[in-house]
Amino acid sequence: MGKAKLFAWGVAIVIFIVLMIVTPSIPQSEEYHNFADQRKLFFGIPNTLNVVSNVPYLVVGVVGLILCYHGNYFRLSLEGELWGWSFFFVGVAAVAFGSSYYHAMPNDARLVWDRLPVSSCIVN
Repeated sequence: MGKAKLFAWGVAIVIFIVLMIVTPSIPQSEEYHNFADQRKLFFGIPNTLNVVSNVPYLVVGVVGLILCYHGNYFRLSLEGELWGWSFFFVGVAAVAFGSSYYHAMPNDARLVWDRLPVSSCIVN
């Protein structure tokens, strides 16, 4: 990587950090955490249907990882492709855990765990 490109990346990172520090946070309404299903149905899990509905993310993430590595099902030819798809499917599986953790007891402190895995899937 040339010096000019490295300098440009450094400037961009510094600008990003400064903007993150000076930009005020956007408040989240408390009504956001008020979901329709607030029952304890299955083994006393709070907000059961909201929590259990995340299981398909885990299934898709695990199946995707298995297909990536078992016999090259997707016919990936470059090492970067395998890494990219692996990170994507790990992110999809992580959505199941993060979203379930948030939906079990929705509040501002847990909201980051609902959104973080989703944003990792978008980045890939």
